[in-house]
Amino acid sequence: MNETTGLRERKKAETRAAISRAVMRLALERGLDTVNADDIAAAANVSVRTFHNYFGSKQEALVAAWRTEFEVHVEALRDRPADEPILVSLEHVFGGIASTIASEPDAAVVHVDLLWTSLAMAQYRSVLLDEAIQMFVGVVASRTGTDPETDVYPHLVTAAAISAIVTAFQFAPAGEPGEPDRDRLLHECFDLLRTGLVRVEEVRTVR
Repeated sequence: MNETTGLRERKKAETRAAISRAVMRLALERGLDTVNADDIAAAANVSVRTFHNYFGSKQEALVAAWRTEFEVHVEALRDRPADEPILVSLEHVFGGIASTIASEPDAAVVHVDLLWTSLAMAQYRSVLLDEAIQMFVGVVASRTGTDPETDVYPHLVTAAAISAIVTAFQFAPAGEPGEPDRDRLLHECFDLLRTGLVRVEEVRTVR
């Protein structure tokens, strides 16, 4: 019985993952507004009814795809050297994201549009960011020897790091031709976090 139940749950998880991947792929290729349930079902090789059994909307399925991506990066953070400063570890993990996306600039633009400018995704943005923070907080707490139930530190560090990557992908410096260098911007954001958000010229003024 347990083996049968386990197989059933695994198949459900695989179907759910296939649907969410299909939505992400179609949204990146065509834009979320042009994608409908029939398209998603065909791409995931399931029926429309099955799609609706797993997700209430294409937006929910897209959020699930992003959650799966977050899980990969959470594991990458968990695998970083235990004695490495937490901001260095987070920068390395998020830098990997930036480098990967930088190799596909068109996909990067679409990702940003889907999450930050799409009206269809507006109600999901804050929820998705909150979930991302919660997914990373446990690892950050474990790495820093803090208690996420009583200590604000892991929450603040995680939120700041996620804000760094969000800023790096939202900010478009005026006067720069072409797509901004997201990898450079991300490292600049982490450099600022390490200084306590004090810019170099401000440090010189204080001295």
